[in-house]
Amino acid sequence: MTGLVVSDASCLIDLHKVQLLFLALELPYRFVLPLPIRESEMASFTELDWSRLDTGGLEMLGISPEQAEAAERFAQGSSGLSANDGLCLLLAQDRSNSVLLTGDKLLRRAAEAAGVRVHGVLWVVDQLQEAGVCGASRLITALDAWRTDLTVFLPPAEIDRRLRRLRRSAGL
Repeated sequence: MTGLVVSDASCLIDLHKVQLLFLALELPYRFVLPLPIRESEMASFTELDWSRLDTGGLEMLGISPEQAEAAERFAQGSSGLSANDGLCLLLAQDRSNSVLLTGDKLLRRAAEAAGVRVHGVLWVVDQLQEAGVCGASRLITALDAWRTDLTVFLPPAEIDRRLRRLRRSAGL
């Protein structure tokens, strides 16, 4: 394993929508999700999904009362961020060689200000391609789906840049 990835709900949901979540777990990272986020923000996942994620390597992190209090204090002091956002940031901050995986712009800014490495689902696409976990056509399909999904907020220019690179590499 090359590091720890602490994820918020949005990235896992977006990866799941395009069938890349289970493939992402094959990357050389330990993917973790704070348990309160599973319970409060991921109702669309079925028990079968959770069973596959558990066996696929997604780890659920239990939270101590002290961590919950710290996350709540963080949220109160940060306009627009929830306690769950604070929890993800604090967990990534507390662990060396970690990455915060988020699709939330405010959380990204807070992580950058705190000196925490932060990425989103497009980084996961890059990692999947680099590691050869799946083919370019699968990644192209996922990027095209995200581009037309009104609930996924990714920069169109970044999607297009990756699409051009993937199509070139696939000879398309």
